[in-house]
Amino acid sequence: MPINNLNKYDANFTAGGLLHHEFFALKQILLSKNFDDMIKIEEEHNYYIGIATKAARKRIISEIKRRYDKTSLDFWHIFFEWNETEQKLALFFLCLKTYPLIFDIHFEVALKKFRTGNKLEAYDIQMRMDEIASNNPEVSKWSETTLKKINVQYRKAIKDVNLYNGTFLKRESKATSFFWDYFKNNNESWFLEACFRNL
Repeated sequence: MPINNLNKYDANFTAGGLLHHEFFALKQILLSKNFDDMIKIEEEHNYYIGIATKAARKRIISEIKRRYDKTSLDFWHIFFEWNETEQKLALFFLCLKTYPLIFDIHFEVALKKFRTGNKLEAYDIQMRMDEIASNNPEVSKWSETTLKKINVQYRKAIKDVNLYNGTFLKRESKATSFFWDYFKNNNESWFLEACFRNL
């Protein structure tokens, strides 16, 4: 999967990382053929997601819709057959597809670090974001708080999917071959490389 146009970088990943709890709570809606209508009702009435304020709910649901649009209904049917570890990895896959900045950091920093010794520090990510900001007028306008939050959220996400222990990057070992086969069979083999497999 190629890195998208630099102008498409945004900071919306800070809305909540993987959002595993939220996606799981929305199972009935994600499996419905009427996703668009049902998610609008959910945004208004909060039947499943359990986010009290409408403003916060709207922000999270906006990101859920963006990620939902990156895949097919078939994905969600198989998603709920996977174990929790695999579900989190699958949500990380959607993050990489939805947020060019996260894709860039992961491939330009984490993957390269994994190949050369595995240690990953906040400073490594900060350096990459500084580099991106120097070539991208939009990113250069972001506050230090936003940049720091992206850095923290990204490291938390790769920790949540067992690709990072807080110091070193590592291969995830609990996902089954059935899980990886989904990506191989759907022309998404790049995701195996993203998870430090087949290197």
